[in-house]
Amino acid sequence: MKISKSVRSGPPASHVLRRGAAALGIAAVVLLGVQPTAQAAGADPSPATASTRLRTTDAADAPDTDLVPVCGTPAKGHAACYAMRADEPAPATRASAAVPPAGLGAQDIQSAYNLPADGGAGQTIAIVDAYDNPNAEADLAVYRAQYGLPPCTTANGCFTKVDQRGGTDYPRSNELWAGEIALDLQMVSAAAPQAHILLVETDNDGLDRLAAGVDRAVAMGAKFVSNSYGRQGDLDSDQPTYGASYDHPGVAVVAASGDYGYGVSFPASLSTVTAVGGTNLVADPASPRGWSETVWKRDAYGPGSGCATHQAKPAFQTDTGCAGRSVADVSAVADNVAVYSTFGSTGTGWQRYGGTSVATPVIAAVYALAGSPRPGTYPNSYPYAAGGAGLNDITSGSNGTCDTAYLCTAGSGYDGPTGLGTPGGLAAFRSGPSGTLSGVVKDASTGKPVAGATVGSGADVATTRQDGTYTLNLPAGRVDGLTVTRFGYRTTDPLSVDIADGQTVTHDFTLRPTPRVHVRGTVKDGSGHGWPLYARLSVQGSPEAPAWTDPVTGEYDIALPKGADYKLDVTAALPGYEPLTRSVTVKSTAVTARMALTADPDAADAVGYTPRRTDHAEAFDSPDHAPAGWSVSNADGTSNGWQFDDPIQRGNTTGGSGSFAVVESDQGPFGPHQNSELVTPAYDLSDAQSAELSFKTAYTANLTQQHMTVDASTDGGTSWENVWAGPKVSDTVGHLTVRVPLRQFAGKESVRLRFHFVADWGYYWAIDDVTVQARSLQAVPGGLAVGTVRTAGTGSGLVGATVVDTATPDDQAITAATPEDPAIGDGLYILFLAHPGRHTLRAAAPDHATLTHTTVVRADQAVWKDFRLVHRG
Repeated sequence: MKISKSVRSGPPASHVLRRGAAALGIAAVVLLGVQPTAQAAGADPSPATASTRLRTTDAADAPDTDLVPVCGTPAKGHAACYAMRADEPAPATRASAAVPPAGLGAQDIQSAYNLPADGGAGQTIAIVDAYDNPNAEADLAVYRAQYGLPPCTTANGCFTKVDQRGGTDYPRSNELWAGEIALDLQMVSAAAPQAHILLVETDNDGLDRLAAGVDRAVAMGAKFVSNSYGRQGDLDSDQPTYGASYDHPGVAVVAASGDYGYGVSFPASLSTVTAVGGTNLVADPASPRGWSETVWKRDAYGPGSGCATHQAKPAFQTDTGCAGRSVADVSAVADNVAVYSTFGSTGTGWQRYGGTSVATPVIAAVYALAGSPRPGTYPNSYPYAAGGAGLNDITSGSNGTCDTAYLCTAGSGYDGPTGLGTPGGLAAFRSGPSGTLSGVVKDASTGKPVAGATVGSGADVATTRQDGTYTLNLPAGRVDGLTVTRFGYRTTDPLSVDIADGQTVTHDFTLRPTPRVHVRGTVKDGSGHGWPLYARLSVQGSPEAPAWTDPVTGEYDIALPKGADYKLDVTAALPGYEPLTRSVTVKSTAVTARMALTADPDAADAVGYTPRRTDHAEAFDSPDHAPAGWSVSNADGTSNGWQFDDPIQRGNTTGGSGSFAVVESDQGPFGPHQNSELVTPAYDLSDAQSAELSFKTAYTANLTQQHMTVDASTDGGTSWENVWAGPKVSDTVGHLTVRVPLRQFAGKESVRLRFHFVADWGYYWAIDDVTVQARSLQAVPGGLAVGTVRTAGTGSGLVGATVVDTATPDDQAITAATPEDPAIGDGLYILFLAHPGRHTLRAAAPDHATLTHTTVVRADQAVWKDFRLVHRG
């Protein structure tokens, strides 16, 4: 993308953006300002002060924190997941397109292993894990949106979650395995963005349940099954007890080798699965590949490896230091990857993960990219048959010490910690003979090499390096439809190539640039202030650097190739705004696209806004009857519905106090059927921008006999929409507070809720303290001060300086680096100033003299004010 800006005083008019390898080093802006606290309706709108920080991070940096095993030591006959989480503070706010997560992202994995950016179409990859992660799909959506991957949801058919019997009676949730589930789903997405994903959640982490989960995945048609778990050791009972579940010819069953260094783990030790070791992957622009890898080793942790003496050596393994099955077969990254996980006490959003649990779903996805395995074959043999072709040989590092050195120390050819190596494209993961196509791609106008171009046909693709060269492994025979594509260039005409087994064919390509057309507009606040927003604009599918708006005018100017449809992802640098995706069609003339971002009424942390909260609460304080406006309705032929007098003296176990509402199947006369509705009054949410239902509850549930749901109606009960689907597992639960988003009903003047209980010889459901909270944001009069703080003389930006309003010194902004936007430069601040008019601002930084400036802030506008601080000493 080409960027230009209007000339004005302040930031430079020329706006040249920089882009690191594999889209690393995206800017993160630290912005602090007035943060109003939540208030009841009619409260004084004067904002209180708080701080909101977006941290500056570099996704390429290796973490310097310890890794902590997520799942711990399993009980006898059980397995532990092999996910490891970095022991570091949670980010102060969730990363966004403007603030990239720390750690390696999807494009890094694709680049490092020469994988197609849009591969996996038509394939289904199964993930087998224990317990339920109720946030799995939502977390996956955040990850895929962060890296510009297409949505993968239940609604669009891409994502399917089942229990180990193939149904939806999900097991109980478990925060330890929840991180593993999030990791597995997101690593599959990173490597194979177009593949469908089948998540099989087993009842628990027993080896028998996990094995049953593998059988279920295969029965549902999966040809690729990832298993990021294991039990340490090599027992003679493993094969006869569980081996059949991992023995599926024509299916790539993939298992992690473990995280505890030298020593094998089950099921990776089985000769019918692909055992996956781990590497430390680091960007290395000086190398031809652009990446370097060594054996992953962190403190006492490293990839499992060794000799499984109780497992027969497969015919394709030819190493001579182990009479049984040698582990591992291949490997992939096992450290410093970004994962988004929100369930449980450790689900703090963006985190760095490691372990062979990272590598395993990556390898399963690579198999899927390479195509369906040939029937009757074991895909773990494919890398051996390739003879090293299509693999990056890892030759340095160790996971410990052992008597047979190659089983714990990397070297040329096969070794234990990394197997035959890491993927270098797809050739090593498909069956059959193959050859190599290589060459260089150049710009037809300038003759310069074109980096980042995709060369290939179907699943067989390679990406050109910085010098424009590419290497593509292809199945032997005639390959049709080879093309070269690159954003901003015309796709080449299809080419056919004849290639023999073991042959190398050279073919160069030239790409013609596509003429560009300007897309211009503004990005502004859309919730009342209307002020310009400093925002990041990225084009989906484009490898080019993102654009940033002018922070004072909100203007942007992007030059895009004409004759195509694009989607612009827009994210404000100020926290508290919801991101926006805008579609634009670029023909032959300039396009204007003005956009407004909405302040999030649920997060309620956008500067310049006071949250308004109106609670409609019911505590069921009268045990003799339903509260005013509430009603109980029992379906014809049923009785024994909702009551308020604790009919069997159960006591209030909801977490509330006093009286409560309860429907009892345990109360005589028993059964045979109940169908009872407890319906609320109509709530007026016409002035709300969002809403939430909360209630305290206790129940004993048997999902085969009892169903509990909450539904909403906007037409007086004529039709109902489910908003809470009830418990997912049969269990006894007490002191549970349920929170249900109701944003889709904001703006409606009459919203009713019903608590619906249906049972055949069921148990009970109790609720208390039902609250519907209407939420909105009220604009506080004021405007924005924007500028940079630099060292006088040198002009270098000062990161971490503070800018305050002297009248309200608790209102402050902390300056940040802007590596993606050199036109602004480091030391940027954005500060909300309540009340239009004259304000005195003070800037301070360590080892610099403090400086004050006066500025005039206009309502709902931004004013530029720079500071140049004199260095002391």
